[in-house]
Amino acid sequence: MIPRKLSSKLLALLVGGICVYIAYTSNTNNSYSIGGSAYGTYWSVTSSNFIADHHEKNIIKIINKVDMVASNYKPDSEIALVNQKPISEPISISADLYNILEIAQNVHKISDGFYDITLGKVSSGLGFAPSFEKDVTQDSFKDYSLLNNSKLIKSSLNWFDLSSIAKGYAVQLIHEYLMLNNMPNHLIDIGGELIINGTINNQPWKVGIQNPSALTDNAIYVIQNNSKDFLSIATSGEYRNFKLDSNNNKISHTINPKTLSSIKSKALSVTVVHKRSATYADALATAFNVIGYPESIDYANNNNIALMLVTEIDGEYELIFSNEWYNLGL
Repeated sequence: MIPRKLSSKLLALLVGGICVYIAYTSNTNNSYSIGGSAYGTYWSVTSSNFIADHHEKNIIKIINKVDMVASNYKPDSEIALVNQKPISEPISISADLYNILEIAQNVHKISDGFYDITLGKVSSGLGFAPSFEKDVTQDSFKDYSLLNNSKLIKSSLNWFDLSSIAKGYAVQLIHEYLMLNNMPNHLIDIGGELIINGTINNQPWKVGIQNPSALTDNAIYVIQNNSKDFLSIATSGEYRNFKLDSNNNKISHTINPKTLSSIKSKALSVTVVHKRSATYADALATAFNVIGYPESIDYANNNNIALMLVTEIDGEYELIFSNEWYNLGL
């Protein structure tokens, strides 16, 4: 089945990827919001339920905990210390790191290796993460092993880079915390990785996909949880995090593990909507960004994943959807 397409002249000015923003002020009327900075970006939680001070403190603790597990920039983070450990020896790791590595391993398999979190040395060599004055020579890919007793066995000296999955994991943990504390109506956002759950003023949450070339909010597509259930939304694109080389060529922060070089995707941006996990959504969005168009649509269809691409075909900008997207009931 050929995925349905939607062409729009409204996309004529689109020059990059997409970002997620709260689409309508109805999301924030008669609601409570908290937020701040984290992971080099922002975080926010909006709810129709009152968010007491002790809940805000606990949410910040969750954010900081994930940072100390997954940060590329802290030399004493758990993953930075693991990166310096020897190979072939069991390494005791936290339950959080175990969960992240297990999901990353699953997405690696789903994507036939196009998602790879062991490219930290390549990323450091390109200037997207610190090297801590260490050797950043990349070895060929060798999978890692996870043991049932929360241990890891590395098969190479390559560095883990969790920047494509950690924000989604933090969003998921915050969602689980809010649910345990009887606050089911919420929108969680960390740098464009989102979860919407329940309602806002008894109405579905509405999240817009923004045209990044617009100077003001300008939704080109609106996602809302009409069933009032959980939805996780993740985006990936190359319009923000890139560098220019000496010849003014764009160097993307996203690396193709098959070539160990920055991607040159035909897809301008990627959106994944997942019904269970922000961690999976975050990782899958990166995987499909690497795979690009049109192959990523085939991968999404084969794995029943809701995917939307913004791409340019024959000079026309188009929104292209996987089959599963139409089952979301948006």
